[in-house]
Amino acid sequence: MVTLGIPSVYGAPVQTVDVDLHSTTGTIPAALKTRMVASIQGAASYIYKGKEDSYIKESMQAYEKATIDVVDRILYGYTVKSISMDIGESMYMRLTLEPYGNVVQSIETKFNYGNISPYGQSLIHRDIGNVKPRLEQILLGASLESLGWITPLAQKSIRSELEGTLPEFTPQIDIVGGELAKATVYLVPHGNSVHRTDVAIHSNTLPSALFYNMRQYYEKKLQQLEGLPVSFVRRHQLMIEAEIQEELNTSRGVTQFGVTMTPELQVGTDTRLDIHVDSSKYILRGEGYLDMGRGVDSVGLRVYTGVHRGPHDWYLETEFLPNRLKWSFAPSYGYQFSKDTKVGYQYSLPNHHHHGFVYQNIGTRWNARYERDITAKANEFALSYDVHEYLRLEYVWGDQDRWLRLIGRI
Repeated sequence: MVTLGIPSVYGAPVQTVDVDLHSTTGTIPAALKTRMVASIQGAASYIYKGKEDSYIKESMQAYEKATIDVVDRILYGYTVKSISMDIGESMYMRLTLEPYGNVVQSIETKFNYGNISPYGQSLIHRDIGNVKPRLEQILLGASLESLGWITPLAQKSIRSELEGTLPEFTPQIDIVGGELAKATVYLVPHGNSVHRTDVAIHSNTLPSALFYNMRQYYEKKLQQLEGLPVSFVRRHQLMIEAEIQEELNTSRGVTQFGVTMTPELQVGTDTRLDIHVDSSKYILRGEGYLDMGRGVDSVGLRVYTGVHRGPHDWYLETEFLPNRLKWSFAPSYGYQFSKDTKVGYQYSLPNHHHHGFVYQNIGTRWNARYERDITAKANEFALSYDVHEYLRLEYVWGDQDRWLRLIGRI
């Protein structure tokens, strides 16, 4: 150092202080060690930075004792066992620490999911990742007296770990000290949760009543999503649908009777599972209807029987009118023009009338229908709403009158 052009007789001042820590037990958790080093380095810089190295060397014993006293006050759960220093412009300090009492030798980690179902817990568990190894890195070898320091570090580290993999939950950590430390990770959901679930079976070729037991099974399964954040379920939607599809593919209807079953999950605070069921070979379904506001033929039963090949349907529509004890039959052909649009033709007996029709799905529950009696030159329009898979409400416009139709599907 040069002062007013004259070399200093006291030597060079300390510019930087580097600290290295070791433990008599051989282990200090990395996160705890980093925090300790930062704290000690700050205090040591305050003590030594700017002081002449020769002056420090002359009073080395006093400086070592002062440094030990300061470090012992800073640290929790550890005391300084030995200290050595290399003095110079870049000062190096090596400290050996000894923990008070026992250290953490093993960890038992548990996750508290609150009232979330076992199935929901299994979905969450897939996203937890390396939480247990991360806690072991933070806790193993730490002094039991230092847990006050470690718990905030563990909280910050686990939140950082889960921020990308489980963003719908906020982790809270409770650590009970001991040679066997017990860490409990509480996963607190945030945002809107699934409050209600429902299952619907849809089929244009088979009676929904045949799949009543399947519906009950998936109603119970879907209820296990209740309480989960909507955003979490939506993020796992494809995986849940794939699991359900795998189950459906092994069902008896699929393996033995050529039935196609496709799940579709509608995720929200009210979450619904729609299972679309169709036979690749046969058509067999029935319905009964009751018309309100119509004076004639207000009650009827219909049965549809036939075969199904790709977009083509060939079937017989059989109708019975109980009021008049009258039967009618309509050989029919339908073509599935698109997913939501179907067109077709019917030849009705015994009146020998030709009919054309168009069916159009509007969303998941609304449907529109147009039928034209080509022979009688009469039109019929209808708009319907599916209350559920067994009940439909339909409002019908005819050329002469209008009525409300209640349709029960078997």
